[in-house]
Amino acid sequence: MIRHIVRYALISLAIAATPAHAETKLLFSIFFPPNHFIRQVMHEWAADVEKVTGNRVKVEFSAASMAPPPQQMSAVESGIFDVGFTANPFIKNKAPLIEFSSLPWLVSDAEAASVAYWRTYQKGLAAKPQFKGVQLLSLFHSAGGQLYSLDDTPINSIEELKKRKMWALPGEAAGLLKNLGMSPVTTPAVKISEPVSRGVVEGYYGMSPEGALSFKASPYTKVITWFPRAATSTSFSMFINKGKWGKLSKKDQAAVLSVSGEKLAAHVGKAYEKAAADALGKMKAGGIKVVEADSGFYAAMQKAAEPSFKRFNAVATKNGIDGDALVAQFRKEYLELAKH
Repeated sequence: MIRHIVRYALISLAIAATPAHAETKLLFSIFFPPNHFIRQVMHEWAADVEKVTGNRVKVEFSAASMAPPPQQMSAVESGIFDVGFTANPFIKNKAPLIEFSSLPWLVSDAEAASVAYWRTYQKGLAAKPQFKGVQLLSLFHSAGGQLYSLDDTPINSIEELKKRKMWALPGEAAGLLKNLGMSPVTTPAVKISEPVSRGVVEGYYGMSPEGALSFKASPYTKVITWFPRAATSTSFSMFINKGKWGKLSKKDQAAVLSVSGEKLAAHVGKAYEKAAADALGKMKAGGIKVVEADSGFYAAMQKAAEPSFKRFNAVATKNGIDGDALVAQFRKEYLELAKH
């Protein structure tokens, strides 16, 4: 009798010690520097995830980046960590149509671009998913990139631009300079300070003011040439390991998506806009001049972008998508949302 009582008591204790809801922990690795504002945004997203899942899903952050920027998606696919995001130029071989919103001279408002990007993807590409090895969580944009001179002479003509050895943001910014017959130096944005500080280049192109400040290119910058629309706006994809995603209940999957997608896109875009405006103010206060792009120069740069749009449409056609229509849809969505 005593033996049965003891056995019953042990079983009862085991049941009492079992959580009412199973907990899933997701490891999130971010490659941006520790003081970058994007980390705060993602911590807020993590708090939202925990709240809407009743703490059944918890997001933990690695102390340091667990993979370089170009390897973020591969690392998530292989389960090195569970959640990550990357700049889309690094995954265009896996997702060939994902950079449609980063084509030159389309945007100047990161929040509007981020929301328009998500909506256009859902309408134009959801039927042909670009992500096969991971589950897509959100898409978003950085603030728009401009043109920077490392000496006191503004870069305000094609002739002046082509005289310079330039760094360019990987993707569409580098592509446009190549359209002009130039051979830009490219690195991940977080590595821009290396060629700039060493005098390897005489200017840089496609970086947002926030990026120039955060990634330590601003101390070497003398003049910014400011275009009405951005040279490019880097787009990002955020994703989760498919196996880990599949272990979540349908209820928790829906809950996670409810605070991701367009909601997170708007949050990141708005934060980028504020960070870019703050950074530009600091750069001006530090003596960096800002000049408006000459109208003839802007027109020539828009003309130089035409081959980029043609290349994108050719890739889209090869993948069964009308690329021109996709870009047109993005323009429409963006203009309905844009504040400037």
